[in-house]
Amino acid sequence: MSLDEKRRPTIRVILAAHGEAETAGFLENFLVGWRTLGHAAEVMRLSAPLRLAICTMHGLRKRLTRQSGSPHNANTRNQAKALELSLASQNGAQFIVDSAFASASPSLNDQIDKASEFDQQVVVSLIPSDSRLSCGLFCHALLEAPKHLQQNNVVLSRLWESSELIDIHCAHIEARCPPVESGGPSCLLLVLHGTLVRDQQGQKPHFHTGEAEKTFYGQALRAALMSQPEKRWDRIEIAFLNHGVGGQWSAPTLDETLSRLEKEGVNHLVAYACEHLVDGSETAQLAARLNQSAIAQTHCLPSLNSDPDLIDFLAKRLQSALQQPRTAMCCDPCPLVTDSAATV
Repeated sequence: MSLDEKRRPTIRVILAAHGEAETAGFLENFLVGWRTLGHAAEVMRLSAPLRLAICTMHGLRKRLTRQSGSPHNANTRNQAKALELSLASQNGAQFIVDSAFASASPSLNDQIDKASEFDQQVVVSLIPSDSRLSCGLFCHALLEAPKHLQQNNVVLSRLWESSELIDIHCAHIEARCPPVESGGPSCLLLVLHGTLVRDQQGQKPHFHTGEAEKTFYGQALRAALMSQPEKRWDRIEIAFLNHGVGGQWSAPTLDETLSRLEKEGVNHLVAYACEHLVDGSETAQLAARLNQSAIAQTHCLPSLNSDPDLIDFLAKRLQSALQQPRTAMCCDPCPLVTDSAATV
């Protein structure tokens, strides 16, 4: 390594995803579920016995039905490799790009202390809609860390408001949609991950749910697709994948929407999980649910995964973040924004 290279700052980038079990093993699936519900229990009423029962049943079902593991973590690791290659071609800092997960290994929380090994550590939330249970998981963990680690970690979110990401989705959909092969109404279904909108007492949740961000993101993508001069679909609708614990979740649900579209005579349906930037178990379940419907033609589009346009977008976004205040790309309710004087 030359002296010039040694003087260049080293920045570690973490692509932060939810994380899923990579095998059908009971223990791995149980632990992923336990961590996921543990995060939810920080803001919702989920008793330990209920979480134990849910995680046990989930782990047993995976094991007994011999389901395959999820490609979610591997897809995120591939994104990290692609992003590191993209950043290596740019002048300035040296970039090391890794992946970490909220509910799988390596754990995102365990990466906080490693920030001291680098000039800066940037965490990129791969969940487009900011919330207490997405980018907020890392921010709240940082609040408990020593001050110097808070200063050395940057959380980069706000993907939901990016018009450039919307354009990338539109190009991705246009390039991969199959032709309509039969007559009758056609529909493009944009599928988002739902969130809690009312607690068990019917009240608005007290935490940042991401409901407003999801609405903005979904409607922005729908409007951009509707504005295209040549439309392949008679209609574009939005539906939500929900967990349904802790109260009332986003509507309409995927099942409700599919049932209605069947009754309305839709013959051709293309679904795109626009809030999943990598494929995993939920996108696989989406494809399976489409196959079970009575709609004549169904097709599930792949996620962006390591699409070069997405990787270039993330690389540009990182470079932009490095030139702005440390909290410039944090969500509005971020608990770290009080330290806005610090810079990247």
